[in-house]
Amino acid sequence: MEVAAKSYLPGVLSGILVSYVSVYSIAVCAAIAMPRWFPIALWQVVVVFGLGAFMPTLVIYLFTLLVMRPDHLASLTGFCVAVIASLCFFTGLTFAGSALAAIVLASLASTKLAELWSNRSFKADGFAAA
Repeated sequence: MEVAAKSYLPGVLSGILVSYVSVYSIAVCAAIAMPRWFPIALWQVVVVFGLGAFMPTLVIYLFTLLVMRPDHLASLTGFCVAVIASLCFFTGLTFAGSALAAIVLASLASTKLAELWSNRSFKADGFAAA
């Protein structure tokens, strides 16, 4: 039980932080002027939800996973529950479907990156002496 709580709590705290930050970052990214020739749907996916929701989630949740080293499944569960609950509190979940999709995709990507990072997949071994 203690291990589950230590893994669940970082996910919950980072989920609350991500939902708070993403509301403002989506608003800032939505205020960027779109060129007239650019398709609206692509602009929303790349700029508004890509920069506004995906990137803050990727940075915050990956930092949490690398620093706290929780169990990934318990932390991801706490993260998703906290994001849904806090976005419901902040926005009422009226127009949050795309933002939730971007946040959940970023949290899954962060979990995979943390798994790859923890088994030294990104560490350089150097060249063998010839």
